[in-house]
Amino acid sequence: MIFRCIRYLSGQLPQRSPTSNDGIILERTATIDASPPKRPQFSLGGCSRDDSIPTPPESATPTQAWLQVLVNHLVMMISFGLIQSFGIFQLPYEEMLSSSPSNVAWIGSVHIFIVYLLGTFSGWALDRGYYKRCLFAGSCFQIIGLIAAGFSKGYWKTFIFHGVFQGIGHGLMFCPAVTVTAKYFEGSKSRMTALGIAGCGASTGGILFPLIAKYTIISLGVGKTLWIISGVVSFLSILILLLAHSGVKRKPSSASTSTTGSNTKMAFVEWRAFTDPSYALYTASMFFTFLGLWIPFFYVREFGATALQIPKSMSFIILIVLNAAGIPGRIVPALLADRCIGTINTYILTLVLTSATLLCWPLVETRTSMTPWSIAYGFCAGGASSLLQAGLTSLNNEPHKTGIKIGMAFSVVGFASLVGGPVGGVLIRAGQQTRRKGTDAYVWMMVFTGIIVLLGCGILCLARVAKKGYKLKVKV
Repeated sequence: MIFRCIRYLSGQLPQRSPTSNDGIILERTATIDASPPKRPQFSLGGCSRDDSIPTPPESATPTQAWLQVLVNHLVMMISFGLIQSFGIFQLPYEEMLSSSPSNVAWIGSVHIFIVYLLGTFSGWALDRGYYKRCLFAGSCFQIIGLIAAGFSKGYWKTFIFHGVFQGIGHGLMFCPAVTVTAKYFEGSKSRMTALGIAGCGASTGGILFPLIAKYTIISLGVGKTLWIISGVVSFLSILILLLAHSGVKRKPSSASTSTTGSNTKMAFVEWRAFTDPSYALYTASMFFTFLGLWIPFFYVREFGATALQIPKSMSFIILIVLNAAGIPGRIVPALLADRCIGTINTYILTLVLTSATLLCWPLVETRTSMTPWSIAYGFCAGGASSLLQAGLTSLNNEPHKTGIKIGMAFSVVGFASLVGGPVGGVLIRAGQQTRRKGTDAYVWMMVFTGIIVLLGCGILCLARVAKKGYKLKVKV
């Protein structure tokens, strides 16, 4: 009887009112809903999406909402923008640290792995109203890491400050910023556009930081380049902290609103999800896809400088072009998925083009052919990385478990990203020992990335079949 009373009273909690035309929540009205409350859930690598936890302000204006898009864009600039720019440090670190390509790649791989791993915990902190604290702590880790890495001369110090510290800093900032942006545009027709603009920050940073390195890393050295980048990151972090506003107002803790008489616990793992064939296949597909997807970002500049004999000062342009192509690469597939053929169908098409582009990489034997290849791969890779969360959402039959499933998928992607770069380095070293000259030394790495992404595409097709059967004209 007590439990029934609690369940009835829980229906008296304020509910979300209809949204305005622009999708921004303007007011909140109390309604009676006797249905059981939703369970807390996570998305975007563990970020909370449950409407009962973080909520936008009661009188948010379009200006405030788009300011949060700007904040998210800046966060993506200093997080994934630096990740996609790791190639500017690959060759200098090999020379400065006297390390193999594989050993240097571990620095960038651990960086990516920690970002995905911390998404769950930073989302948990956001739920408790610690948004700005996450942003501040993440900024501190990143700035300290960059400054300390500039002083580092040994491998392990560089690994800790550039890999681990950067990963922690980005992991604390990335997930909460994306979640807050999504919350401000809950129910809005502009939601995908807003998230797409925010996500383009990765490409903006991928243009900015290689451009800085182009004019500093050769003349001033790696250390001073890192210090200059830390200054840019500091300035952008100040803007982020000044403009950021989560709108999160903590509601009573789960102890006071529980419908079962016990505290509601936020689960981080749902092993039974893997009994769903479409989810298990999708997760396996993402493992193989991201195992190969990041490798070109690590080695494309080194390939241009060593195999194509492009001057080091000009080889930065390759990475800039690749990242610039990621801007339309993130927007066009999102529009295609939303308005035409569906997310999974778009994802399959994107991965087919991505693997085809990678398998054409061995044909790049001149400086002239390097530019169009970089544009093509940057476009495809931008789409492949941006559709990860949306693809899983479209396959999910259990909305209350969407966040947990995305969190687990991000963990799998993190492990794939962890080993992908070093595997590429091992294949390059093996190619250098057997072929030794020009582009031939990179062929094994190129073929591996193309085949492994194609394998991921094939498994994604199986996930689609498991979900919708063999009907080709179904929007999935």
